Parts: sequence; structure tokens; C-alpha cells
Amino acid sequence: MNTVLIVDDSATSRMLFKAHMPKDRGIIVLEACDGDAAFAIVKASSPDMIFLDYNMPNHDGVEVAAELLAQGYKGTIALLTANTQESLIEEARAAGIKLVLEKPITKEKLIGSLDATA
Repeated sequence: MNTVLIVDDSATSRMLFKAHMPKDRGIIVLEACDGDAAFAIVKASSPDMIFLDYNMPNHDGVEVAAELLAQGYKGTIALLTANTQESLIEEARAAGIKLVLEKPITKEKLIGSLDATA
């Protein structure tokens, strides 16, 4: 895995995500503030894995994931959310999301998700 994309409308959340990324893996972290920016980045650089915040303006993470997969994205998509209700997890899985990580993100959760897709 060489490149991941973090999509979150919170600059602080994106900064924390990058801070938790293990430095020894040589992973390039791309950032997007919303679904529209994510679509453009995926089209231009096709990251290996995408981490999507659930609560974002315009499109939630599940909607963004469904659209990315409909456009042919083949990598792994993980959803970041504080809402871990079973109905949301089922909705995420139905949309093609492979992993659901509870916020706040920690280094251990991030490493676990990277290892699960390796």
C-alpha cells in the first residue's frame, strides 16, 4: 500500500489522522475536505485505500463510497464515524465499505485497518 486518502470536512481530524499514520510504512496521505474533492483526487491518483468521514456536508461518507465504487474504484474503503449503530454499519457494508472505524481514530485503529487490508 502506497497511498491513502482521508476525506473529512474537519481539518483537525485530517491532521490527527496524518499524525497517527505510521511513518515507517512510507504511505503517502492525500487529503480531501468533502466528497467532491475526493472524486477529483481518486480520478487523478487512484489511492490504494480511502478513509471517509460519515458526517460531511453535501454527501455523507456512505453516499461518497457508493459513488466511488459506481465509478469503478477498486481499492478498499473504510468509514470513520462516531455513530456505530448496527443500522449504519449495515448501510455501510451494503454500499461496499469494507471497514467501519469508530471515531476518534487512534494509531492502533489505523494500523489495524491498514493491516486488515494488506
